[in-house]
Amino acid sequence: MKNLTSRETQGVLVENRLDGPGKPGFAFRNPSSAIFYDWHAHPCHQITYAKRGTTQIEGPDGHHLLPTAHAIWIPAETRHRTMIRDLDGVSVYFDPAYFPHDHMDHIQTFPVTTMLQEMLLHTVRWQPGSAEHDPIARSFFQTVSLLCIEQMQAKTARLFTLPRATHPSIVRAMEAALASPGQANLNWMLRHAGMSERSFRRHFHEETGMTWQDWIAQARLFRAANLLAEGQRVTDVAADVGYASLSAFAKAFTNLMGISPVRFRNL
Repeated sequence: MKNLTSRETQGVLVENRLDGPGKPGFAFRNPSSAIFYDWHAHPCHQITYAKRGTTQIEGPDGHHLLPTAHAIWIPAETRHRTMIRDLDGVSVYFDPAYFPHDHMDHIQTFPVTTMLQEMLLHTVRWQPGSAEHDPIARSFFQTVSLLCIEQMQAKTARLFTLPRATHPSIVRAMEAALASPGQANLNWMLRHAGMSERSFRRHFHEETGMTWQDWIAQARLFRAANLLAEGQRVTDVAADVGYASLSAFAKAFTNLMGISPVRFRNL
C-alpha cells in the first residue's frame, strides 16, 4: 500500500481540482491500487460509491467502512483520511450551494439502489469545470443529490461506523484493539485501559453509545472485510479476527454486510 504524506495528499487535491467548489459537481473513477491518503478536507461534499472492493475512512467521529454496493457521504470541510484497497468505484463531488444537506453533518455509509448506482457511475461524464454552464449537468447532479439524501434518510441506524472516544484510557484501549482485534477480549481491554471493569464499561458506553462487546465485534468484521477484499481465504480471515467457529463468523459477517463472506470475497 502506498502511504501519502500530508503534502502529497494536498498535491492530489490540487491536481484533481478538489481545492475549489466545482460548480455544480464533477466526478472521477477511483484509483484501483491500494493507497492511503493523509488527513485532508475539501470545499466540496463527497459521495464515493464502491462497485467492488473496500475502503475505510477515518473522520472526526470515528472509523467508517465502505463495503461493496454501498456509498459514503463526507460533508464539505470535514477532515478525514482514506485507505483504499482494490476499489472499483466513483467519487462524486458537489458544490454545497447546489446540494441541500441539512442535518447531514457527519460521515455516513448508506446502501445504493441499482438505479442510483448507474447514475453515480454516469457522473464521470463531467470532469472538473465542465458542468458549470451545462443545464443537463445541473439537473442531473441535483437529481443524484436528492436520491442520495433519500437513501441516507431511509436508514434506521448508522451503518458501518466505529465511534471514536475522547477519554484517554478508552482511546488507548481502542487503538490497541484496532491494531489486533482478534486478540482483544475484556481482560485485554482492561489492561490497556488501566481501569476497573465497572468503570471501563460505563465510560465506554458513555463515549460511544455502544457496549464494548458490540464495538469490538464490529471492529473484527471491519478487519475481516479488508482481508477478504485482499483475496484471503475465509477460513484464514475468520481465525485472524478471533472466530473459533467458521459458521459463527459467517453468520456475524452476513448480518453486518448483508452478504456472506464467500460472496463478499468473490465480489
